[in-house]
Amino acid sequence: MSTHALTTEIDRRDFEQVVLCRDPEAGLRSVIAIHDTTLGPSLGGIRMRHYATDADALADALDLAEAMTYKAALAGLELGGGKSVINADPTSPDRDRIIAAHARYVGALGGRYIPSVDMGTTVADLELVARHVAVVASQRRDPSWFTAKGVVRSIEAALQWSGEKGLSGTRISVQGLGHVGQCVVAMLSAAGAEVLIADVDEARVRSTMRHSTATAVPTDEILLADADVVCPCGPGAVVTEAVAEHLKARYLIGAANNMLAEEYLASALVARGIVYVPDFVSNAGGLIAAAADLRGTDDGLHARVDGIAATTVEILEAAPNCDAVTVAKKLARDRLAQRRVHRPHFAETG
Repeated sequence: MSTHALTTEIDRRDFEQVVLCRDPEAGLRSVIAIHDTTLGPSLGGIRMRHYATDADALADALDLAEAMTYKAALAGLELGGGKSVINADPTSPDRDRIIAAHARYVGALGGRYIPSVDMGTTVADLELVARHVAVVASQRRDPSWFTAKGVVRSIEAALQWSGEKGLSGTRISVQGLGHVGQCVVAMLSAAGAEVLIADVDEARVRSTMRHSTATAVPTDEILLADADVVCPCGPGAVVTEAVAEHLKARYLIGAANNMLAEEYLASALVARGIVYVPDFVSNAGGLIAAAADLRGTDDGLHARVDGIAATTVEILEAAPNCDAVTVAKKLARDRLAQRRVHRPHFAETG
């Protein structure tokens, strides 16, 4: 992406700050994107993943950070939207050096960006970050269970809103069996759902089958499986135009961030009568848990995660002739606009 194109994209989407981070000696190539701090300092995960190009890593960081703004606003949190992406293989032997180098850039932001865990990173990695950064979220736990709980509550709410039966007997295909995907499968199986699973890692598939009633299907069939609900829980951009056109499921609700390859596909899903709950609504449980860690108390945590069901219904009720993404973003932007009228700039943490 050229400098001009980058500047245009940042301006178009109202980003406050984007930091390109480089440390050749450590092997660091990363980006920190701060989208909006109207509600508070930006909180978002450190994603560590190998991208084909740095432009791909930058694009992912921008998309993820913007979604975090909407996620925090709709969840009623006093946090803004941010994300950081390290373009590196998470299995690299230089992993700790790379993360430490990235942490120094995080620290230079003085609390405007608070890191949490994400794809490719762990709570242990945050402990490493904390050794280099004075202002860092004290994340006590892997938030995957809470992310999964929110996704399941969103599925339940959408089914009930449509007048369908509950989870018991409902066929749900889950793509991706990382920490969140495995938790989703466990919860759905416990509720009596018929669960189909797929992952590129066969060991994860076998492990998940040993601990649930799930049935494995090939990875290239999972999204188009004959199911009631498709639940992507891996990387984003998996719902392409071809997938949207041939989707058999009546519901698309998952944990994957930015699961639509293009935003216009939300309207295509509406045209086909498919209920789509935006991922920044359904997967907000992890952010809610991270916010609780930051506050140092779980008071109200479970109620907030359960509240994802009510938010799901609110958005679906408001979107009879419009796609849910447009409705959800408008609701989030309205909340941000209301705050901008009254608030001073957030006080830095530390």
